[in-house]
Amino acid sequence: MTPLDTLLSSILADPLAASRAATAPVAFVGFDFPLDLVLCGARHFSHLPWRTDRPTPAADRWLESSFAGWTRSMLQDWADGAFDHLDAVVFTRGDDSSQRLYYYLCELQRREFIAGPEPLMFDVAQIPRASSIAHNRQALTRLLDQLGIDPQLLAAGRLRANAQRELFASLDLDRCGPGHRYEHIARASLFADLGPALQQATFTDDMAAPCVLLAGSSPPDDRFHCAIETVGWNVGGDSYHRALRRHGAPLATDCDALSAMASHLNQSCHGPRAFVDRTATLLDDIKLAQAKAVVLWLTEEDEALAWSVAQQRQALAHCGVPTLVLTRRRWDGSDGAADAMQQFLREQTQ
Repeated sequence: MTPLDTLLSSILADPLAASRAATAPVAFVGFDFPLDLVLCGARHFSHLPWRTDRPTPAADRWLESSFAGWTRSMLQDWADGAFDHLDAVVFTRGDDSSQRLYYYLCELQRREFIAGPEPLMFDVAQIPRASSIAHNRQALTRLLDQLGIDPQLLAAGRLRANAQRELFASLDLDRCGPGHRYEHIARASLFADLGPALQQATFTDDMAAPCVLLAGSSPPDDRFHCAIETVGWNVGGDSYHRALRRHGAPLATDCDALSAMASHLNQSCHGPRAFVDRTATLLDDIKLAQAKAVVLWLTEEDEALAWSVAQQRQALAHCGVPTLVLTRRRWDGSDGAADAMQQFLREQTQ
């Protein structure tokens, strides 16, 4: 195990360790939360963690089946007091389950069923028009005011975030080694700034294995990557919301940071509410990963992504790329999804 692997394992084993040691830390829910704000140095930020394979009795009483599985884990931890050290939690509107969880938490706190940090809403608008960009700037200004952060600090945050965007894009382009390591990097970066460690890391353990692209919904962890590796394949690219490229291209530097962030959020090509050609994006990701096969895995709750499946199937068939499509699946993979992926890839090597 490399020093980087050891660091990643430590972060993922206790994602909120640094948060508990910080003063008035803030958490967020949603992979479209602006990296420039996270890295501006004003507060300690981290995503709320989620756990699979655990009972969620309180959350099961309060949430309907249409909520994504990770929301049950978060709500259970919230009810159990695991997030009491946090000053606030910001929920982005870029994901349906995230915004609905915010409203449920507000009501549960109002009725004194739970305590915990203050829930805040960050309303991101992604319809490609000028009014949406203005709305995002207003939403950012309001959030900064709620968190007591000086907007002038965003300039430094933009510099650090742009460097990390370029670093992550380079890592994704020059993958070397097992795919589960890159899943670990993408997930651990939600809870810690990995920039310094990644700049010093060396990747030399190349894998002589055919590459598969894992696309669709964000998996709960590395379980699919590891399952794929056990049958002699490797995930050479991740095409889902939580992947390494989720922060997009570097922000413009020819305007103030607040304006650049507002435009960047509006133009994001990641996430279930992004205005993007998902089929074209999938085909681009296949080329980038030089994938010999595709696994398109969608959870039951990812209704927005499901609208693109028919067109994606047609495009993949036209390209002749072997594809396994798994739709309406359980979030934790307990419905045999990993076994189906392994069987599919075994068939491709026969």
